[in-house]
Amino acid sequence: MLAMCSLQKRLGALSGLVKNGEWTGGEYLPRYFRGLVLLASALDDKDLKDKARSFLSPILNSANEGGDFGPKQARSWTPKIEGVKALLTYYEFSHDEKVLHFLKKFFKNQFNTFAVAPTWYNSRARLLEEILAIEAVYRETDLEWLQDLGEKLRDSSNDWFKLSAKFPYKQPAYKYLSTSKLKRLQKMIEAYEPYELPPKLKPYTFDLVEKEWRKKSHQVAIETDGVNLAKAVKYPAVYGRFVGDDELKHLSQKLVQALDRYHGTPMGMFACSSRLGAPSATEGIDVLASVEMLESLVEVVKETGDYSIMDLVERIIFNVIPSSCFEDCSAVQDLVLVNQIEASNARKLPYADEDNAFYTKKVTRGAVAVLSAYPLYLQTACMIKNEEINFLTYTPCKMDLTIAGCRMKITESTGYPFRNTVTFKVDHVDGEPEVKINFRAPKNTVIQLISGGQIVATGTKQISVKCVLKTGSTFMIKLSIPLVAEESAKGLVSLFKGNLLMCEKVPADIKLTAEDRRVFYINFKKRWTIAPILSKKNTNGVRTLFEQERTVVHEIGDSPFSFENPPFELLVRSKNIANWDYDVNGFAEIPKKPAFSEESLERAYIPCGCSLLRIAEFPKCLK
Repeated sequence: MLAMCSLQKRLGALSGLVKNGEWTGGEYLPRYFRGLVLLASALDDKDLKDKARSFLSPILNSANEGGDFGPKQARSWTPKIEGVKALLTYYEFSHDEKVLHFLKKFFKNQFNTFAVAPTWYNSRARLLEEILAIEAVYRETDLEWLQDLGEKLRDSSNDWFKLSAKFPYKQPAYKYLSTSKLKRLQKMIEAYEPYELPPKLKPYTFDLVEKEWRKKSHQVAIETDGVNLAKAVKYPAVYGRFVGDDELKHLSQKLVQALDRYHGTPMGMFACSSRLGAPSATEGIDVLASVEMLESLVEVVKETGDYSIMDLVERIIFNVIPSSCFEDCSAVQDLVLVNQIEASNARKLPYADEDNAFYTKKVTRGAVAVLSAYPLYLQTACMIKNEEINFLTYTPCKMDLTIAGCRMKITESTGYPFRNTVTFKVDHVDGEPEVKINFRAPKNTVIQLISGGQIVATGTKQISVKCVLKTGSTFMIKLSIPLVAEESAKGLVSLFKGNLLMCEKVPADIKLTAEDRRVFYINFKKRWTIAPILSKKNTNGVRTLFEQERTVVHEIGDSPFSFENPPFELLVRSKNIANWDYDVNGFAEIPKKPAFSEESLERAYIPCGCSLLRIAEFPKCLK
């Protein structure tokens, strides 16, 4: 979280978000503002709260008399959709009535003008992003037309519910939409972005937009966009809650399963760069889409109580997010790869809209997104559902809870996911309530609840206990987290400690470019062509090592995902691979028939978030 504070300072100081007090940063301003609010709320930091308020004014002041708002001279609805989300987050933390009034006035304007306000492409695909804010205003005002507005947004956007019920995109996006067609579509959309259109363009009319919107190429383009899909994961669940249809939440679960099945990666996030990709070690993973997916998964968990989804949440937050940043967040990249042997803007990924360079002194989609990631993750540390306390993941924090009419404060201390103990202390509780507490067990992990020095319960998925909580009560969770090798559908192997993806430890060169002082070029210093030696025994797609690993433990510093001093290393017996090299695009495609060396050697593996570059998916080497 200290690194997040540094990141918000850096982004806030950069030009492009606000100019002369006016909103000029497109969707970046509300994204930054929302991240700042989430961070200020998570840390309960007065200075950050005051800073967040300073970015509220440009958004509120952008509104016209009718209630519409957004950056000047912008036709796209995307900035205002992100603005609605940011304002809701601010209202939830501040309870500022003027924000509620602002949202109500905007929604009324939207309700009245929707039929004559054309929109298309990603903006229209994301209309249901507003549902959470509409629900919040409806809860406070009970205005029936808000339900009608929600229905309009659902009917006007593409049918994410149908897509969730029967997912059609089981291959990479380029299998459904050619690069040439996509470029023509994007060129046309960009031509209509300016408020003042060139005279040669057809007028921007409702009929023009509707005709274009209904083209198959347009639909495929928006439905294979990684950010759109990541956002859409939550739509059935949150819309179902708004309209009282409890069955819709299961569509969100189905979409999570489909994305993971057909496009999932060991990092926990589906492949997209920035469109749907193949689940390949060298496919890009969009950082912005990853944070949107993180947010959607949190909402789905809240609504469904499906705590197995938390394994994806942990994999994204432990693997994708730290891999996308320098440990102090002084530089962030927009794309990460499971196997990444270079980070630069010199080599583009095939079918990728973004490059995989680390940028500093620049507002990028990845940098603005990362600001929200850890505060969103903290929301899953403890959830209250059906008057039960649910500890879903484990992180150092202080919790202020109210359950069964009793307020309590609990301090959680842990080094998880790098250490295997979690301690809870009840600092204060009103009375002595009897409470049911559920502790989630992460994937491939056995947990034990210890109280008074005795093992109270053991479980591999969840532990549930009823207990009387008193001021001063303490209890401990101990986790047994073995190293396992998970095998993909393609027969490739990744090593995991719980949900920490492990990668080969290889030193790297880091250089700031001379021609552009905002871009880092990073390359491995030595060869990376090894694979861990596995046992031939396979149990439900999980293997163990042929020879037990050795663990080297280091101190956990202020930056737990440290490059120089990772919290631990695993020494694993491995073999060299003679025919593993760069492919035609300059990336490290895994050979279909690897040539393993006869001799073996012990090599170090570290959490992939502790490395700017990584090899974390390997060919299968059995003995």
